[in-house]
Amino acid sequence: MTAPLTIGVIGVGHLGSHHVRILAALDLWQLAGVFDVDARKNATVAAQYNLSTCGSIDELIERVQAVVICTPTESHAPLARRAIAQGRHVLVEKPLCSSDVEAGELIALARHSGVTAAVGHVERFNPALAVIRGHLGSPRFIEAHRLNQFSPRGLATDVILEMMIHDIDIVRDLVGAEPVEIRAAGVPVLSETDDIANCRLAFPDGCIANLTASRISATPMRKLRIFSADHYTVVDLAEKSAESYRLFGSAALPPAEGYRTLTQWQGKAIAHQAFAVPQVNALEAELRDFHAAILERRPPRVDFAEGARSLRLALAIAAACKESARAARNPERSHSHSTTVTA
Repeated sequence: MTAPLTIGVIGVGHLGSHHVRILAALDLWQLAGVFDVDARKNATVAAQYNLSTCGSIDELIERVQAVVICTPTESHAPLARRAIAQGRHVLVEKPLCSSDVEAGELIALARHSGVTAAVGHVERFNPALAVIRGHLGSPRFIEAHRLNQFSPRGLATDVILEMMIHDIDIVRDLVGAEPVEIRAAGVPVLSETDDIANCRLAFPDGCIANLTASRISATPMRKLRIFSADHYTVVDLAEKSAESYRLFGSAALPPAEGYRTLTQWQGKAIAHQAFAVPQVNALEAELRDFHAAILERRPPRVDFAEGARSLRLALAIAAACKESARAARNPERSHSHSTTVTA
């Protein structure tokens, strides 16, 4: 049996506490310590998991082979640099950092140091998303809704970098390309940054994605709807369920195994399939992938370069929202802003 790798968690707030809980239960990892700037929280979590307390970030880094960084976004880059400089493998929660410049520096540093560097885009490991791969055809239109009820946590970051970036990353992965055009609009409601945002992304092959994120919704939702020429697939990322409606021509009748015919007309049929989704904890799967990537010396599922691409698109959408807001104050300009994206 492979000896577990030692790991520590920097930042034990809402998300960091989930990392700690799962790491403490996984034999692959030996949780060696945690650190949080809140001394009371630091001591409470250390006591809960029978860990000796760390008086500083550097003390924690010295103890471990890998770290998970779950702090506010603006601190991701400096903390990752400190860990990588000491030769530690790093998993940074999304978004990777605050800017393209920081992202480029982190990518270069990780490559030079030879460490495994991952970004916590946990929805990539959602089992409902995993089961529909291979059943989508070629997506022509994707619609994503990510809606949360209001919470004061995270209001310093706009809803695009806080929430929509999950769906930005999913859509990029499903389409396998970067968009060539962005149209976006956002509205601040209770905070100083956008609390609701919508964007329309146009991809080189003609696929269109429409993404909506809100953190002031009455009803939470995390859904994807994916349309192709002969498929319509619905994925509920919160409920971890997936179903597909598929059009079968006369040459393909009766429908493929797993599909139940709903309607037939003139040699065509619409059939339905509800997918069996395994009970997989996505965060645990992400931490397992991080561990395997270190041992196998391969890139993690979402490495710094992938995380940087999703960050770049999120920043472009946020910029388009700001331009849209400026245009709305000027009646001579359009109320939504179109941006052509260049490589």
